[in-house]
This record gives sequence, C-alpha cells and structure tokens, in this order.
Amino acid sequence: MNAVYRSGYLPVSGGHQVYWERHGRQGAEQVFFLHGGPGGCSGRDHLAFFDLEHFDVVLFDQRGGGRSTPHGERQHNETARIVEDIEALRQHFEFAQISLLGISWGSWLALQYARRAPSRVRRMVLASLFVPCFEHVATYHQALTHCLQTQESTSFEQLCQDLERPCQTSAHRAAMAWVRAGLRVNRQHLGAIALERFVDAVALRAIRLELHFHQAGYFFTEQDQALAMSTPCQVIQGIDDTIGLASLRWLRQRIPLRCRLFRAGHDTFNPVLLRAIRQSVLSVHSAQ
Repeated sequence: MNAVYRSGYLPVSGGHQVYWERHGRQGAEQVFFLHGGPGGCSGRDHLAFFDLEHFDVVLFDQRGGGRSTPHGERQHNETARIVEDIEALRQHFEFAQISLLGISWGSWLALQYARRAPSRVRRMVLASLFVPCFEHVATYHQALTHCLQTQESTSFEQLCQDLERPCQTSAHRAAMAWVRAGLRVNRQHLGAIALERFVDAVALRAIRLELHFHQAGYFFTEQDQALAMSTPCQVIQGIDDTIGLASLRWLRQRIPLRCRLFRAGHDTFNPVLLRAIRQSVLSVHSAQ
C-alpha cells in the first residue's frame, strides 16, 4: 500500500486556521471525514471507519475545535463558515470530487455541503443523524433543560452564565453538568472518573463553543427547511437514538436515501454501528 500521511494547517476566513491530516492510499477515492460536535475534533480512532487500502482519507478539525486555531473561538464561527472550510480544503488538495462520511453533527455538515456543491460530492455515508431543524432543536433543548433541572439542580440560563464566569470552579461545575445532561439525553455513559478527567481547560473551551451553536439554533434557516438533493446517500442509524430517528424521518421526506437500522444509540463507536459504517463505506465504494 502506498501510505499517505501528511498534516498541516489551512488558513481560512475570520482569522481561523483549520488543522488537517491525510491517511490511506494516494490516488484512491478521496473521503472527507466530518466529526461530531459542534466543538468536537477528529482523531486517529476515526480511521477505524475506513479500510485505508481503498481510500485517501482527510481528517480535519472544524474551526474552533481540536487542533484548529484559535481553539474555542466563537467569532466568525457558524455552520456556513464550516461548510466553506470544506470547500477550501477540497480546493487546497485539488480534488475534483470528494465523498463524505459525516457522524452526528458532521452528518448535517455533509448535507449542507452536498446541497451547496452537488457537483463536487460523489456520495455520502451518514451515521447517527443530527438534523437541527427548529422542531428537533426545541425538543432537544427541552430534554436538556429538564435534565439540568431534575438531575443537576440548575437551569440552562444559570449554566450559561456560570460557564462564562472567571471563577474556574463555577465554570468547571457548569461544564460537568452540561456534559452529563448531554450524555443522558443521548443515552450515552461516561464514568465519573473519566468525566472528571475529560472536562479540563481544553474541554471547557469546546463546551462554550458547543453552547454558542446551541443557543443560535445551530444556525438553521428557513432555506434549510426546504433541503433537497439527489446525491447518493447511505444512512446508518441506531433505533435507540431519539433525535437521530426524528432526523431520519425529516430527511426521508426530502432526499432519496438508503438506510440501515440497528439496535444501538447515538455512539458511532458502538461495535455494531462502527462495523456497519465501515461496511457501508467500503461496500458502496466497491459497487462503483
């Protein structure tokens, strides 16, 4: 295998720099991996979704996330800007077309890019869907606020205020509450010790960025409500993922897609979902 490993930073709009890595085989099908979030990052563990003998994979950290700089920056950071960054990366690598693997929040970014640049997208595989339409965001917010009130003894408004306080103790406590609420709503689990280790200064900036998107309704617009496209699309979805299933119903009314359902939640590293994603990415590739 002619392995490719390169990394770098691409300057984009608003003073941001996007960190990227390439893995796999040069000359193979080019795939952009779109990680979850907002505020998340890519990592080598995401390479488990790919057979690197068959793909030239681009991992990148969305602006403000991971190794992209400035980390946690909320200015000039909206959905449309991230979609522009995908196009900037495609042009940087001089790819005529790209395939997209998007998980969770990344699934929505994939759909947004495919809508805006349909001739540039060969195909999409989307997993653990997250479509931030007005109804879904309202439902998600209601579930989060209920969890914060009943399990964390705080309100969403208070949590947002505490996250911005200079007092690190208050900010850390609020960040822990937000992460626990998100895990409960998405039916995921992280042990107390692991959670404590996770919520450090870096995670705190990422959580503030996530709240920036959440408070803005993930920058969903009326134009997004009328989403339509014909790009080939394969969906991998767990049936215990409430928001994911609602997103699937919303999407099925607007675009042609093929879907595989599994007894799983939102976590794409669940062995059942991971295996299905890897199979779908490779099987669609092999059929071409």
